[in-house]
Amino acid sequence: MAGRSFIGELRKRKVVQAAAIYGAVAWGVTEIVVTVVEQLFLPQWVSTLAVIGFVVGFPVAMFLSWTFDITRDGIQRTSIISRRGKASIVASMVLLVAGTGGLFFLIKPAIQEQESGTIATIEIPPNSIAVLPFENAGLNPADSYLSDGLSDELRDQLGRIEGIRVAARSSSVAAREKRLDALVISRKLKVAYVVEGSLRRQGNKLRISVQLIEGSSGLAMWSETFSRGPNEFLNVQQTVAEQIVTMVLPDTNAIVGEPATRDVNANELMLLARHYDQQVRAQQIVDVDTLREAVRLYRMATEADPESALAHSRLASTLLYLGDLEAAEVPIFKALALNPKLSEVQNTLGEFYWVRGLPEARTSFARAVELNPNNADALQNYANVMWLSYEPYQDIVADLAQLYRRALELDPLSLSRHAALGDYLGKEGRVEEVRVVIQGIQNLFDDAKAYRAIGWLKELIGEVDQAIAWTIRARDLEPDNTDHVGKLAELYAAIGDFDTALKLEPEPGIGLLFRMRSYETLIDVAEFLMIDEPGDMEVRYLLAFAYNATGQFESAIHVLSSTGLPDSVINSTARSVADIEGLFTLTNALAGVGKPETTELAQSLALYNDNGPWWGDIGWLALHRSCNRVILGRYEDALQLLVRVKESARLLWDPVIRDSYCFQQFVDEPAYQDILRDQEERRAALRKRLPQTLAAFGLGF
Repeated sequence: MAGRSFIGELRKRKVVQAAAIYGAVAWGVTEIVVTVVEQLFLPQWVSTLAVIGFVVGFPVAMFLSWTFDITRDGIQRTSIISRRGKASIVASMVLLVAGTGGLFFLIKPAIQEQESGTIATIEIPPNSIAVLPFENAGLNPADSYLSDGLSDELRDQLGRIEGIRVAARSSSVAAREKRLDALVISRKLKVAYVVEGSLRRQGNKLRISVQLIEGSSGLAMWSETFSRGPNEFLNVQQTVAEQIVTMVLPDTNAIVGEPATRDVNANELMLLARHYDQQVRAQQIVDVDTLREAVRLYRMATEADPESALAHSRLASTLLYLGDLEAAEVPIFKALALNPKLSEVQNTLGEFYWVRGLPEARTSFARAVELNPNNADALQNYANVMWLSYEPYQDIVADLAQLYRRALELDPLSLSRHAALGDYLGKEGRVEEVRVVIQGIQNLFDDAKAYRAIGWLKELIGEVDQAIAWTIRARDLEPDNTDHVGKLAELYAAIGDFDTALKLEPEPGIGLLFRMRSYETLIDVAEFLMIDEPGDMEVRYLLAFAYNATGQFESAIHVLSSTGLPDSVINSTARSVADIEGLFTLTNALAGVGKPETTELAQSLALYNDNGPWWGDIGWLALHRSCNRVILGRYEDALQLLVRVKESARLLWDPVIRDSYCFQQFVDEPAYQDILRDQEERRAALRKRLPQTLAAFGLGF
């Protein structure tokens, strides 16, 4: 009876309901806190404090629920009406203790999961370091190029020393912008040491404060303040670098290399030029005016110090980013002549060769990585050129993902590094690994660029419904960005919802027109774009494809001939993926003309293209190889290959399968029609699934 009376009291006072609600809210809020802590790089004690707060608050909440009740007349104290009230109170205390323990064990796994994923599994190299951007403490924005420049040059110098692993610039900048403490930075960037400092003008002197912090403890191992004139700025940089090396590598004879220049005026000019250049690249735009100012300052630096290889190299790099290939040639080869053992010089040389479509790019990037394993840009460039090379790479790098991951390890807070790894894995058909990359992006970034990157990776692995959801999120954050709307329209078209695509983009771009197979309109739009953007290869390839699809083979050949493809393709020893797209279209055009000489050249191109390595997305390979074998008259092999398009996760192939000249051979083949049905069935399944996906994201159209 006592138990029954107690239970009755609990029900009357709604204690059970209150406990259930409290537990659900506590668990949900804790999950949110854990996520926020992870994404914003907050200290782990924030999550722990949340758990403690909910556990401590539980008995308080239950006591209040027992003692008070919410009525129409307001909050009123509940009287003890049971004769066994005292016994009930004792029993309630027991319940509170048990409930508190239960709540703790309910919430605890969330914290344990986070800790196991962020702390326990992290392996930090012992001789690793992050150089954060120095703080401009002088309150004069005009001095920021000095504070940023000092940290950049220090990072470069340390990166050239064998035995030290240095975090890349973009991640160091991101960590500073988030105002993370040294303990968190150590964990997030996987570094054992953190360098931070500040710079302040005091009259005609610079006051520079620097400290080296041990990541595991957060304690300063070394700190010093320098008060120097502008002419002594270089000496401070060298002194700091040497001191850090002494502390990080005490048992070695590592020598700090020479700075970019010993000339005071040249150094000042290079710091300011680099400041402008980095500003533009961080925004991933081409700000012509700012880049031209950087070019002007770099030229002045090379005049002040003609023997500075880095001054010439950085001038060439900025010119390449600006798109002035001819102007970049002289300074890059001048830099190479002055010092071919600088990783930065070799990387810029590789970029010069790569833009020119020359196979020497691969050698230069490989040399850049060899000279400085901390050069994340060189690592990614090397991976890109090896992956996009039309020659086997297996004898050089067993798995290119290793290169992309090494670049990401050096630059873990860079969205572009995550996206590059995911792009490679996705196009190689490694779906589960792509999902891991996507999760990493979700954990680290929360902006429109990240949402677009996730959308692209989702599209790569065939989850177009989720790609649409993520792109909608990007559009909602940046409603004025027409690129988001255009991409969203293409995604709707990819699943066969052309009505929605046209609502989004009433004046469709070439990507949407291609997916809709509206080739006449595509030709009109692309021909107009060619006037202003003659170097846009995507426009050229889609225009040439549209010409082929409408039987205008001579026009397709003309468009592609201006790229230099026909003249260079046979004699080239290395081709890129972009060229392969052009080769595919060109081969179709030559075969479509039907003249003996064009047919012969088409067969030569097909044979050349068919002998490349078997790599990449299976659908992409199947399309190209199948077409090659049609041109070569190997129809049975060609059809067997084309069937393998169904193994691909992507939905890109339908217009190519339907409208390429070489595949007209198979129109009456049941296997060919089965491929088209498979594509449509997959689109239909995605259209059916899309409303549920959008609802799960909390999105409408």
